[in-house]
Amino acid sequence: MKNLIVYYSRTGTNEKAAKELQQKLNCDMEKITDKNNRRGILGFIFSGRDVMRNKKAVIGEAVKDPGQYDLVIMSYPLWAGKMAPAARTYIEKNKKKIKNIALLSVSGGGEGNKKAASDFEDAAGRKASAVLLLKKADLDKGTYKEKIEGFAKELTAS
Repeated sequence: MKNLIVYYSRTGTNEKAAKELQQKLNCDMEKITDKNNRRGILGFIFSGRDVMRNKKAVIGEAVKDPGQYDLVIMSYPLWAGKMAPAARTYIEKNKKKIKNIALLSVSGGGEGNKKAASDFEDAAGRKASAVLLLKKADLDKGTYKEKIEGFAKELTAS
């Protein structure tokens, strides 16, 4: 099975999780670049407004074609329990090409953000084959590696 991890990470947290998963799956990876300035207090405020309105972001062009992969694993942060605008834009641009999807997300709420999976599935127009919602505290403590290993096994068993 040919897999692609597509990630958006404003602070590097989701990038760290995505890279850990990439090591387990030995697959290709694509970074989503958000062209909007989301730094500082104003970036935080505008980002909150954008996510609450389900707004999309201006993103850089993708290099890899998700239609060439059996599974696309999205990794992005949840802001107020919702999909980051850059991830929403990528999914909406590519959902017709994506055959199967999975979600890996690191946020403050972790598994408490179960509604985020249905938001993801609605945007993608299909059910996720697997979902892993991690807390940022899991990364800080190092307990995420075990969870990502289990997630990788779940993905390869599908």
